Amino acid sequence: MADRQDVQVTDRRTFLTRLDEDTFKPTPQAVGPWGPTTVSGLVVSGLVGYAAEQAAGDADFLATRLTVDMVRMALLDELRTEATVLREGRRLRLVDVTITQAGRNVAHGRGVFTRRSEPPSGDVWGRAVKMPPPPEPGETPAFGPKPYVGSRALAARDFEPWRDASQEKYVWYDFDAQLVDGEETSPFVRAAAVADVANPLTNWGSNGLQFVNSDVTLLLSRLPRGTMIGMAASDRQGADGVSVGSAVMVDAAGPVGIVTVTALASEVPMVPRH
Repeated sequence: MADRQDVQVTDRRTFLTRLDEDTFKPTPQAVGPWGPTTVSGLVVSGLVGYAAEQAAGDADFLATRLTVDMVRMALLDELRTEATVLREGRRLRLVDVTITQAGRNVAHGRGVFTRRSEPPSGDVWGRAVKMPPPPEPGETPAFGPKPYVGSRALAARDFEPWRDASQEKYVWYDFDAQLVDGEETSPFVRAAAVADVANPLTNWGSNGLQFVNSDVTLLLSRLPRGTMIGMAASDRQGADGVSVGSAVMVDAAGPVGIVTVTALASEVPMVPRH
């Protein structure tokens, strides 16, 4: 394993550096909103997707589902991945992924990859998605979220208006970054990372974000194109300190899938990074 002091980040927009084939070190950019020693759920979700794709990725197969269970909060320490192909069939591949820190599980995931084929004929029911158009170049941070309330665009990372629980919420996220230093981020991994944003998108309330998600599930009908990924909150139900939310994921061309999250009431509200 490489010595930590020998690992240099080549791009400030990088979340992880590789120490060996299956071990990664979080960069300062990976710090999460729940504390200065935590790793963002965006990074954890992206890393599960990355490990699943490395194990079973194939141009003939489409990544159609990724479920990530957040076993415990990941900290700014080495993250080790282990991926196991559970099934490698003619039309379906299943991959099991575990992420550990110091021998303790911090996340567990399951990836489903489906062989591409021609769609059947005929029309099938679907609901139109209302989404603000993607921001123009320069209207977003170098990479990161640009929130919206209704049709009104907000300043980058300005979530204060999301306290209005009566307003529909949207976000565009420009994931123009490397999950792993020195590697181009694939469309699937980009979607897997941004999927974690569904928690604040659906659960931000009058007192800020008081829910931490215990899982996230990404369902894709196609891969997103480009670095700009958007989400429109579509539903939320909550009771007894438990919230379930859903959002439609889109790119500039239209919908690409659905994201669902389960979240638990947190004693400490999230503090957005600026």
